[in-house]
Amino acid sequence: MERVPVVIVGGGPVGLSAALELSRHRIGTLLVERHDRTTWHPKARNLNTRTMEIARGWGSTVHDELVSVNLPPGWTSQIIYTRTLAGEELGRMQTKGFSGRGPGVSPEVPLLSSQDIFEPIMRRGAEATGLANVRFGHEAGRIVRGAGKDDDSVVLEVMERSSGRTYEVGAEYLIAADGTDSAIRRQLGSELEGPQGLGHFVNVYFFADLDRWVAHRPAILYWVAHPGAQGVFQPLDARGRWLCQIAYDGSQQTSDGYTPERCVEWIRAAVGDPKCEAEIRSIGTWTMNAAVAARLVHGRVILAGDAAHQLPPTGGFGVNTGIQGVHNLVWKLALVRQGLAGRGLLDTYDLERRALGRYNADRSLENSRMVQQITAAAMAGGDGGSSPKEAVVASRRYGNFLGMELGFSYKSEAVVPDGSEPPEVEDSIVDYVACGRPGHRAPHVWIEREGKRTSTLDLFGRGFTVLTGPDGRAWTDGATEASGRLRIGVEAHTIGDGGDYADVDGSWGRQYGVGEGGAVLVRPDGHVAWRAAHRCDAVPAKTLASVLGQVLARNESTDQG
Repeated sequence: MERVPVVIVGGGPVGLSAALELSRHRIGTLLVERHDRTTWHPKARNLNTRTMEIARGWGSTVHDELVSVNLPPGWTSQIIYTRTLAGEELGRMQTKGFSGRGPGVSPEVPLLSSQDIFEPIMRRGAEATGLANVRFGHEAGRIVRGAGKDDDSVVLEVMERSSGRTYEVGAEYLIAADGTDSAIRRQLGSELEGPQGLGHFVNVYFFADLDRWVAHRPAILYWVAHPGAQGVFQPLDARGRWLCQIAYDGSQQTSDGYTPERCVEWIRAAVGDPKCEAEIRSIGTWTMNAAVAARLVHGRVILAGDAAHQLPPTGGFGVNTGIQGVHNLVWKLALVRQGLAGRGLLDTYDLERRALGRYNADRSLENSRMVQQITAAAMAGGDGGSSPKEAVVASRRYGNFLGMELGFSYKSEAVVPDGSEPPEVEDSIVDYVACGRPGHRAPHVWIEREGKRTSTLDLFGRGFTVLTGPDGRAWTDGATEASGRLRIGVEAHTIGDGGDYADVDGSWGRQYGVGEGGAVLVRPDGHVAWRAAHRCDAVPAKTLASVLGQVLARNESTDQG
């Protein structure tokens, strides 16, 4: 039996990101994927701002290569609705969700490319760590042990598909990132909760020169509403690679009917030019769900990505929710397996991410319905209801979702509330206000040291981080003492005049909601765990040790090792 700390099932973006995150925490993995190679079909396109912030932790090689394959900036700032590409334009919606809000909000911008391009980058990055054994063409089989509440290890059967050879893998934990039809989830009996079978679609990957109709108005999406063609065109590289989605009735007979020739006919109808030439490169089908697994943690087997939650693609939150989920999971798993945190910390992955998966699924479904309303208005030809232009105006949340992406917060035992309320915003989906309230993403603020500018986000790593002002030296000393007492990595930094880092634009205290003697404790996933708005009269080391003990679900047996 082969033995590894963690076995990962699934070699898509979520499984590969789990391998990258575990390597960052110096944990070895075996990743098995039934297909022989990374995907050849574009599938997902968007790694959003928050995901690209996470990618900073995977090293400059992976991060910079991802950045290099982004769509040109002009192609990421609007969504266009038309009857056909050559026909009437129904309206445009300017977007910030796919182009980023600028360096005042984040040092990153979203990546717009395609899964067949960024998956190999992630695979190479995982393999380069030396800690991830990546095996494509190996299919996970039966979970022999590990799904029970009291199981102390995992045993998984695996088959090498080329030879039929089977073998067993022993591990401490198993992360199941094996997609929508997860065989692991089926074995666990974890039911999906929420709407399913909401629509069926043919995805067509093709090459065509559509510049005549799009070059003067580049966009991230071109929706078409025509009696003979209803769907969307998605540019993959602004150089002729395209993906289109075609709705169908879900039957096998109809699906089989979408031959390359029929797909070309659809493209010509959607373009509005019967002479348009298109080279079909691959065709796939998928079903739209807005469902979340009833439970994400089953003993030592943990669901992630599409195995855990399935989102409508409108907004691009599917793969991002998955990657951000393993970012939430891995630091917890690392501390639990070291005996430095109680089992309850791992349970907060289920609580925090299942709730967010449900929220993201519901909002993505709303986006899908907005598009349906625009299409319905266009097909009605102005007879009753809203006009297409009015429907486009009403779709403002689709593509403008910074509040949804960066403004969410966690509620669990791994967060110590301070009694404050979240910032008031007009629209929680669209509007984002940075804040250091416990549970929220710690805000990005530009800081500087010895002439080198960086982001506060780069201070958050494998351990916890205490940030305080120049008058908060007691907190930094207390962090050192608490770290030694609990054997937990805690770094501490002072920000402001005379501190470890200069506050470039003077906004650190305001954005984090602390005075010069206040402090925040930030989790390894970049979310605020605790905050003291002002100088504390209590013993800082004792306060921080108590807070860390709660966050880590520490108890007497854990503290004694």
